[in-house]
Amino acid sequence: MKKKLLALTLAAACVVSVLAGCGSSNEDDDSQGGQQQTQDGQDDQDSNQGSAETGEPTKLKIWVQENLRIQDWETNLQTLLLEEEGNFDLEFEVMPSADYGTKVSTALTVGDISDLPDVIIGYFSPANVWEYAQAETIIPLTDYYNDPELAVNINEAYERTGVRYTDQITCPDGNLYALASFNQSYGNEYPHKMWIYKPWLDALEMDVPTTTEEFYEVLKAVSETDLNGNGKADEIGLLGGIGSFNVYFNYLMNAFVYAGDPQYKVVEDGTVSTAFSTEEWKEGLDYIHRLFDEGLILSESLTMDDAQFKTLLNSEEPTVFAFCWMAASHAETRMDDYICIDSLTGPDGVNYSTFRPSSAEATFLITANCQNPEAAFRLGDMLSSEHLGILTRWGEEGVNWDYIENVENASDYVCGMEGYDISIVAYDDATFWGGSEAQNACWLQLGPYVRQYSIANGLAYTEETLTTYRKNLNAGLALYQTSGHNPDETATVLIFTTEERDAIGDIETSLFNYVDEFKANVLSGNIDLDAQWDSYLSELDNIGEATWVETVQTVYDRMYK
Repeated sequence: MKKKLLALTLAAACVVSVLAGCGSSNEDDDSQGGQQQTQDGQDDQDSNQGSAETGEPTKLKIWVQENLRIQDWETNLQTLLLEEEGNFDLEFEVMPSADYGTKVSTALTVGDISDLPDVIIGYFSPANVWEYAQAETIIPLTDYYNDPELAVNINEAYERTGVRYTDQITCPDGNLYALASFNQSYGNEYPHKMWIYKPWLDALEMDVPTTTEEFYEVLKAVSETDLNGNGKADEIGLLGGIGSFNVYFNYLMNAFVYAGDPQYKVVEDGTVSTAFSTEEWKEGLDYIHRLFDEGLILSESLTMDDAQFKTLLNSEEPTVFAFCWMAASHAETRMDDYICIDSLTGPDGVNYSTFRPSSAEATFLITANCQNPEAAFRLGDMLSSEHLGILTRWGEEGVNWDYIENVENASDYVCGMEGYDISIVAYDDATFWGGSEAQNACWLQLGPYVRQYSIANGLAYTEETLTTYRKNLNAGLALYQTSGHNPDETATVLIFTTEERDAIGDIETSLFNYVDEFKANVLSGNIDLDAQWDSYLSELDNIGEATWVETVQTVYDRMYK
């Protein structure tokens, strides 16, 4: 049923595209064609646009980054589906992945506009998009977004996600210059979860800790008990690292002040401030230092890289009680035994979970050399449909996955996430998504796609595939999503003008280097927190914290007020 609805939507979009000029040259509209064409160029333009009278497909040239798991872009099932449903002829130039970003950036800032393709697919930061927009090598798409007959699937995506996600990629001049991917995901929105080794908690006959003091008591009991029975004092209460696994700090600090923002920004009633200059931050530093000082957090957590972390986590005998990460999957041989606990409540009743609301990423640019930008936008709109959002991740319908209503043995499946209905059944997804073999079913989420919560949360499982690990993971995802400990306001997506970025670039680097340095010295016991706190605040002021906050406030006001 959903696929039929998509087909009708695509067909309608196709008709609109023809009426809007799929087969015409748009000679009277310079804004649609970029530079003026020579006679030879005009002939090529007419060829690229196809013909409304003959129904010839619209040719679009696309740059993409090489992906060893995509067998052939030209014959890929997703490509063929787009060509058939949208009447396109898609021509790909596949570039080596090592220098793709550099080549694209060079082409869009200092290159010859005539060398550009119609469309460029990739991941583009807000700063990149704004730079290319100012260089006038990509075109504004706002008028296309505002055309309900052209942005058919995008408008439908706003409704099914409940979010006008394109606001998050709107540039400082108020224009949209890209199409976006947007994936609502429980797992991504709450990345800092604490996992504890349940067999040891049971052996200690202690309850799941809910406060910072209870967590301290459990870690202390772990460190003082030979829980693995090897006669050695090698039990580690909490393990962290300096790379991916440094998020234990954010998790613990969230019990004192919100520390989940990548730059420790705090937003209350529309006003931006910093967590790291508050008395609550000082109190949190004191608590975390106490855990280090008593050996409840392994001291090597201040120097340990990701590889060392994983090696210790997967030692032959269990040694690690707690660690912080999105999931427990890195505890490879013991992942079934780790359970997720909620964020902790601090001594003053503060309890935050790190919250990163699902955000849009610019993934599809239409260049100023594109002779038929409406058709290019229509391609991006098609990619934003629910069906293609599923297909680009799970592969070929009927082979790699099916809607539950199309599965003969539907009664054999259950939904893995409580509170959701089954959306799709994925067949052997571990091999399809997690494997290394080249496939030709989809683009593997390259380019625009939009998925609402109910897709991933509605994945179906059999008794065999709903493993203990998956049950524990899903319970953890639901726990954080429903506990209500996220801050009311966040500022995770901010798009600066070039002038704003230049004004605070040096300040920002010095500011956060100093914050990290001071934090590390406190936790390692190299400096006395009470004695150095006032000088720390003075140095933040000297570096330019106030200027940084003022600039961030300006951007926040522009985007969110």
